[in-house]
Amino acid sequence: MVVTTAPVLLNPQIELEVVDPDERAQALVDEGGTHFLHTLRNGQRLHIVCLPNTPPDAPLAALVPLDEHGFGRLEAIDRLLRSVHRRSVPRDPRLTRQQTRRARHMIQAVDGHLYGESYRTIAEVLFGIEHVAEEVWKTSSRRYATMDLIKHGLMMIAGGYRKLLQHRPRF
Repeated sequence: MVVTTAPVLLNPQIELEVVDPDERAQALVDEGGTHFLHTLRNGQRLHIVCLPNTPPDAPLAALVPLDEHGFGRLEAIDRLLRSVHRRSVPRDPRLTRQQTRRARHMIQAVDGHLYGESYRTIAEVLFGIEHVAEEVWKTSSRRYATMDLIKHGLMMIAGGYRKLLQHRPRF
């Protein structure tokens, strides 16, 4: 999300602290502006870029490029506004609950794999020892699910996460 000083024609009356001093202290500055990670009230984090020469105490306005990612940016602005005004913040709509759970399992599976754990040990952690023990391991569906989680987790590490985080079009 890109923010800059609100234009005078909008006559901004509310002065809200969008970026708190702790976030400002951890900011990264480059030629594109000042980059912050803003934590919303529900724990989600938004990447905010203040354009160069934006005074820290100025009222802010969001800039939304009118490209294919515009709808996702508008949803991020909605979540930011809700957080700043102390309203309930909706879930990030880019990931369903099932996708979030699968991503967590992929991370756990790859972590175990990189530490040299066997597929069976990883499956026991993910699915529970009792569920893994009730099937013959060589033909177990959980064995194949574990191998699949590791394969897709490694693909995410190699850059596939970008596709996962793209805005899902609504029809």
